[in-house]
Amino acid sequence: MRLDRRWWLAIGVVVVAIVALVYSQLQQPPQECRPVLDLLEFNKSQNDLISSKSEGAQGPPTAAEELAYQQWADGLAERARKIDAPELRFTAVEVADLATAFVAKMPRARAAVEAQAPGAPAPQVYYEMSALDVQIQRKLAELTEACSS
Repeated sequence: MRLDRRWWLAIGVVVVAIVALVYSQLQQPPQECRPVLDLLEFNKSQNDLISSKSEGAQGPPTAAEELAYQQWADGLAERARKIDAPELRFTAVEVADLATAFVAKMPRARAAVEAQAPGAPAPQVYYEMSALDVQIQRKLAELTEACSS
């Protein structure tokens, strides 16, 4: 029994469609990574927003910058709660907690800078905030690595 040419063409189209569907599903991040990718994208967009607000600014963070940082920390915490995979959620919650600790030090940093004599070394709180920033970046890198395709 010989199949008509049109049948072979139809079978070929179906096979190509199935291969394309399987390939596209393999290229998507796993389901548990979607909330993580949302958190990472939010972090990037907030970073861009905060950078644009403080572009060229000197001195301690302003109240507007502090508010933007608070919204960043709150947004990270909200997105961390949406992550279901335990190992990813733990790291995301750590990021949110570190961000909250970073923001909590901002009023102290502003007060220290305002009370500081000209030419004095940087206040201790700046070193603490720098250490928190390094930890945040490390945890974000862990999340990025865990969910990179």
